[in-house]
Amino acid sequence: MKNGVRKVAQVIFSALLLISCSLLCLQLGVRKKQAVHVLFAIFCGSMAIFALQGLGGDALGSYHYLLGMALCFTCNGSWLVTRALFRQQNAIQLAHILVAVCIGLLIVSSQAILLLQSLWQDLPPALLSARSVGRELLILLSSAVLMLTLWEACRGFSKATQHERKQRVIFLVTYGGAILVCGVLAKTVLTTAQLTQWQAALNATAALSILLVTQWLIYQRFARAPSTAAKPQHLTTEQSSATMALPATDLELCQALTDLLFQQQCFLQANLRVADVARQLDVPEYKVSRILKSQFHASNFNQFINTLRIEYAKKLLADPGKGHWPIVVVGLESGFASVGPFTRAFKAIEGATPHEFRQATTAGTTAPTATA
Repeated sequence: MKNGVRKVAQVIFSALLLISCSLLCLQLGVRKKQAVHVLFAIFCGSMAIFALQGLGGDALGSYHYLLGMALCFTCNGSWLVTRALFRQQNAIQLAHILVAVCIGLLIVSSQAILLLQSLWQDLPPALLSARSVGRELLILLSSAVLMLTLWEACRGFSKATQHERKQRVIFLVTYGGAILVCGVLAKTVLTTAQLTQWQAALNATAALSILLVTQWLIYQRFARAPSTAAKPQHLTTEQSSATMALPATDLELCQALTDLLFQQQCFLQANLRVADVARQLDVPEYKVSRILKSQFHASNFNQFINTLRIEYAKKLLADPGKGHWPIVVVGLESGFASVGPFTRAFKAIEGATPHEFRQATTAGTTAPTATA
């Protein structure tokens, strides 16, 4: 039984090593790197070291502690990656880096003392006491960082779009499940002997699942090209050339706003206000309004959002598979709070009611358009 568990653990650690190295190389190959790619690359490196440590086992001897020093970007690294994932602006600041560095230094110092202890049995009591204090502090900070990582996925959940909520739920289930299984259920269900045998395999499985889900989220939120299907044509052509002349800070905000609007489709959120967008981007409202006016040629926020919603609604109305949907459902799915505002906004922009547009589309004719 013990040999069987060890073989399972070896297979999982081997898979973890292969995947973590592959994902590390993948981040290095990204052309337009953002903070999340750099942070995730370092995190993948730590996971690769963790896999090597697991594969080597007791055969590593004192080198086990040397490898342990490289595991200084695990829970703290995951926290920074999560901040970069779910926050659009000012995700990583100096205070966050300092907290992560403190945790990393505690890990390195703890492993260094263990290395010295393996080489010289009689260490000064003060050094052993320092390690005990450092270990307790490390447990406290690591636990806090784990909770903060979960909080990052929960933060702003009610304001997120349906697509983003699914992403957050998948992350919470994976990350929270890993913590629950490795930290709580394993110690509750398994005996001490069983826990000693299975702990390594469980930890490796948790690390592997977190790696894969995080990479998937990075792809979903950063690698995929923003969908232009919902963009009005006058926005897709004019904005791209004008954006090039923006200052660096405004260019970053414009890109974040583009991602929020067109990839994450935040316009589908009912009762969306410019304050909600500014809060998600962590910038003042006037900056959002300025970018919308200068780069998206929006006369005002509500009219611009309604334009995006109507473009989205037109696709739903023209979809034969959704022909049985009532107009009110189409309006709600498009971000309108009720059918009245939806009908008025649709007719103001398209010159026809949603029902008329659907009939014209179904009949293969062109829907009436607003005249100047």
